[in-house]
Amino acid sequence: MQMEGMVGGTYYGLLSASDFDFNNITQVKTFLHDLKHQEYLPILGARYARYFWYGIIVVVGLTASINRTWSIVRSTRHRAVQTRKPSLQKLYSTSSTILATTTALVREPSYLQWTPRALSPWLKVPPFGPIYVILAYFAFIIALEFINNDVPEAGHWQFLGDRAGWLAAAQVPLLVALAGKRNFIGMLCGITYVRLNIYHRWVSRGLLLLSTFHFAFQNHGWDLYNISKLEWTTDDCPTKGIAAYAFILWMNLTTLAPFRNMCYELFVVQHIITFFGFIISLSYHLDLGPAPASQRYIWASAGIYIAALLLRFIFYIYSNVRPAHATLEAVEGGATKIRVTSKQIRSWTPGAHILLSLPRVGLQLSHPATILSTPSSHDGDLVLILKSHKGFTRTLNKKAHVIPSEAKEKDIESPTNRRTYLALFDGPYGSSAPDFTTFDSVLFISGGTGVTFTLSQLLAVAHRSTDETLPLRKVSFIWVVKGRQWLSWIMDELQIAMQKIKTTNIELQVKIFITCDSEWFEETTPDEKQGCCCSGVCRCCGGGGDDDEDQITRIPSSSSTEKPKPGQTPTKDTTLFLDTPGIGYQQGRPSFDDYIEDAVLQAGGEIAVAACGPIGLTVAVRQSVVKISDRLGVCKGSGLPGVFLHVENSY
Repeated sequence: MQMEGMVGGTYYGLLSASDFDFNNITQVKTFLHDLKHQEYLPILGARYARYFWYGIIVVVGLTASINRTWSIVRSTRHRAVQTRKPSLQKLYSTSSTILATTTALVREPSYLQWTPRALSPWLKVPPFGPIYVILAYFAFIIALEFINNDVPEAGHWQFLGDRAGWLAAAQVPLLVALAGKRNFIGMLCGITYVRLNIYHRWVSRGLLLLSTFHFAFQNHGWDLYNISKLEWTTDDCPTKGIAAYAFILWMNLTTLAPFRNMCYELFVVQHIITFFGFIISLSYHLDLGPAPASQRYIWASAGIYIAALLLRFIFYIYSNVRPAHATLEAVEGGATKIRVTSKQIRSWTPGAHILLSLPRVGLQLSHPATILSTPSSHDGDLVLILKSHKGFTRTLNKKAHVIPSEAKEKDIESPTNRRTYLALFDGPYGSSAPDFTTFDSVLFISGGTGVTFTLSQLLAVAHRSTDETLPLRKVSFIWVVKGRQWLSWIMDELQIAMQKIKTTNIELQVKIFITCDSEWFEETTPDEKQGCCCSGVCRCCGGGGDDDEDQITRIPSSSSTEKPKPGQTPTKDTTLFLDTPGIGYQQGRPSFDDYIEDAVLQAGGEIAVAACGPIGLTVAVRQSVVKISDRLGVCKGSGLPGVFLHVENSY
């Protein structure tokens, strides 16, 4: 009776080299054939490949269940506040305490991140949470490779190599499933494709490791009996395997940060082409091998890829069936504020992002941008802010500075006089952030253009707080910027949010830290200035140093009198924003420890910290959350509420 996965297995029983005369070429060929076609090799290989997928299904199911449970607990608190029923309030208090206590010991260490500043352009170490998952993944596949590896006689190394080959083939569907923008795993678990990208890269490295095992173990087994040359000269399977190995090795090398950051558009194109080369060569390799049944994983990968591609294409066509139009506005600090008017997309979640393309600006891949606005603000338009760096963003900023000739004699600052461009976009793609209105207190912390995420959340809170009763009692909004010129990016939106929240029972605190403004540091010593003002790459906005946050520096009342260049929009007088009531301005970098500790000590329920910005800032926030949670013993018998951290950026 033929068992599952047994296709190609023709040798029954244990294979012993002592039964063959290796001086007889005919017997050598027979031994090589029997070695590769032992009956139990495809059976056991297929079995352990299935075990791998059983584990993946369990992990995905648990992740989806945990996220769903937390969502139910927080929505229960929301309903308890709205209905004021003691039974609901007691249910929330009991369930949240149990969940918070059981997850605190795991959640807090997972927040921690350490990235060497000197190596950050070359090496970005992920937070401990993803590291735990990655280590568990590698421990799992290595255990599946080496447990029960006691096959005797000549088949030992062939067995290890064959099992590694099956496990490697089983990685391919997972690799494809984690790559798509419209991601089925992400949909089930409530995780965005951006966060899953790190696992996509490490599964690719796991595939490379298993492929190396497959190649090394089999060749070692052949070398023991001096039959490697015979195998390579009489069988096309190893040649096709080497081609597939070369493709997966190249893909892993080019995903490293230095290569990926040289030219992202080129990286994406070559990455897709290389992947197709890998799939084709791997398919030929498996088809020529002694276990063609492993092709099932290639067909599964193709099905997942086509389904995700079709789903994304359908959403793309829907989003652009009535093309949108974008208006560009050059703002201070070398940034561009984009307002996209779309008749098709009228709803999205706070913190969502789109992949934007403006064909008339230049040929480029779609550029990601977080939506600053909410569906209830800006007349339903999508508002974006992109900082000018190189490539598309630099071209965009140049276009924003150009004033149409017919508008030069009119009011050049009027939005109606700005040039509009055809806009095509993919999305919106929602954020994996929770509903922050279900927490007791929230700290929104951002640096630079990361404010687009935190401000969109603040606008959503402001809108909902005027329409319904929320459990949220206190909101702290912290923005770290290099210069006061950047205030013009969001001041209109920030004032609207503050005015709405002012009419509710929610306490709002707004702090803006300015780190690299020359007028702010004109009275400091050269050594002090060197530590705060930056030339080249700015790191000030990315750290949470030991600055005394109570030391408030006077804002100079003078403003820049530099005249705008011909053909450019004049700069706004940013000193007007410094007199905005309700906003506190401070010099230097903030220390997040005090803000988080005050929030914990004053809160009556779970606290949320949401951060978005440069790697230095998010690492500092992570370290502060872990430090304060550990110092105060939150959810560990101290009676203090837990701290939930959400960092909105890629790893």
